Amino acid sequence: MKRWLILCLMIIIAAGCGRPDETSQPSIFLIPEGYKGWVMVEYDKDNGNPSKTEGDYIVFKVNDQGVGKTKTLLSGGGWARNKYFYVNKNGERKQLKQGKMIHGTTQGNKNHTVTYFFVGTAKEFDKAGDYRRKLTEESSS
Repeated sequence: MKRWLILCLMIIIAAGCGRPDETSQPSIFLIPEGYKGWVMVEYDKDNGNPSKTEGDYIVFKVNDQGVGKTKTLLSGGGWARNKYFYVNKNGERKQLKQGKMIHGTTQGNKNHTVTYFFVGTAKEFDKAGDYRRKLTEESSS
């Protein structure tokens, strides 16, 4: 009986993990140069901007308050290799690396899908606390 229970649990866990080749469309996030703090990108918003694509990537712009709104739906489940860039006034990009300047990436779905991430050093991330809720409240007003 114990073996059957373990086998059933293993099957359930394996089924929940999904296929390793399952991917969502990767995204590029364009962040104003010098911005530090929490970022929130809201998807499927009537008042959002249409998104552009660059190759296989969907491009999302973030404003200087750390908020991006798009009419685009977040595609699929699974894993994607997103890219994050600081963008200066001339449109030049500087890539930000996850784990160095990008932290705490999460997705949520209350009334619509939202992606959150923090821009800054690990030390700044540790000090910042969880301001995702504040961003969500400010965006609603």
